[in-house]
Amino acid sequence: MNYKHIIFDLDGTLLDTIPDLLYNLNTTFSELGLPGKFSTAEMATFLGSGKDEQIRRALSARRLSHEKYFAKVNALLSVYYAKNTNTYTEIFPGIKETLAELKARGVKLYVATNKPDHVAKDVVRHYFGDNVFIKVRGDKGDGIIKPNPKFLNAIIKNINDPLETIMFVGDSYVDYMSAKNAGVKCAIVPHGYDQKVLNIKDKGVIFLKKVTDIISLDIN
Repeated sequence: MNYKHIIFDLDGTLLDTIPDLLYNLNTTFSELGLPGKFSTAEMATFLGSGKDEQIRRALSARRLSHEKYFAKVNALLSVYYAKNTNTYTEIFPGIKETLAELKARGVKLYVATNKPDHVAKDVVRHYFGDNVFIKVRGDKGDGIIKPNPKFLNAIIKNINDPLETIMFVGDSYVDYMSAKNAGVKCAIVPHGYDQKVLNIKDKGVIFLKKVTDIISLDIN
């Protein structure tokens, strides 16, 4: 199939954001006097389902009451989310070259992430500028996030090509389910955070050995 549109996840797919996310979470817990000191490995298990779920998973990991601490953690973490997004974050190797080649071939590029929408747009602008992606979609606070099909459909509905021409590239099981629920092809990058993707048995999923392998697919 000729892929004309590629939607990318952000954290764990285009960007290695764990260092900033980990700093923000540990700093938040420390300032609130809560036991944190989360490891990189722990942080990886908190990601994929948005900021609220990240907080719930972190609280559960330290056996802390969601009812008692969620609001406090959410309020302070939101501050750090907004002001510290690019201190330690890096673009994964091969991503810039891959995006440049795809654009050169006329492929339309998009981002769909469960990061808060305003944060997602700021992060993408900082690392990639304003001319790489047609649309950046983040969590708008309306309860619609991946893998809800309405999330990807917010992008897909404006594409005047068949679903078969659209691919979603991610790193997590949530990304796989997002693509499946939206009816589009799924490709999984090799450098992601979620090891559960290794258990996916769906033969229709493309497991990339390296990011640049996207270019060798049937593109445009």
